[in-house]
Amino acid sequence: MTLTQEDPSSAALHIEGQRDLRIFTETADWLRSFLTRSHPELGRRGAVCPFMEQSLKLGRTALSSVDVSGTRSERRLTNTVRSALRRLGNGDAADDVYNAFVMVPVGADLEIRHELVRTVQQEVKAEAVAAGKMVGEFFPGHPMRGIHSDAFRPLVSPHPILAVRMMVITDILFLTFPEIPAADRLSYLKVWHGLFGEQTAGPWADLYEKALAAAEKELL
Repeated sequence: MTLTQEDPSSAALHIEGQRDLRIFTETADWLRSFLTRSHPELGRRGAVCPFMEQSLKLGRTALSSVDVSGTRSERRLTNTVRSALRRLGNGDAADDVYNAFVMVPVGADLEIRHELVRTVQQEVKAEAVAAGKMVGEFFPGHPMRGIHSDAFRPLVSPHPILAVRMMVITDILFLTFPEIPAADRLSYLKVWHGLFGEQTAGPWADLYEKALAAAEKELL
């Protein structure tokens, strides 16, 4: 389904079971409300996720459920994410950058859905970045702190989900966390610089140079 600010209930009718329907609709409500509004702990003005705000306005957010019951759940979710990455295309049109696919695992307990989201995100992340795309994980209790405020947790969602979209210049902030192995950071920075570096100056260029030097130093 294509998610907008309208009621998503009609597109969720194919989901069987009250629990799975609740997971799906609560995720849709979270995307349309929490991410598109300001928050007192955000540390800056504007929406929590300006990207999602614009994607929804343009009708470019595709929301789908993925049945992760059974023994092939990880393969099913991984294949769905890879399919979404391919469907993003190459960003040839200027507004393609706002295309997004959000996948909501259903059909299993929270712990299973949580672990699947983390496992699949780690499996697919490197290939997504290499293609100039991002795959993000969201789940209840996500520990990552906000960029502008240590008190804010931007990746906490009501249910575990995965989201894919094209890479944008500000994603350098997510590609250079110290927790990422230095070799991976260097690889990610190479992709970022190939997409944005030549035409970028000021703070973003400074951040790139600092992150590059830090990663190279760690590998000495």
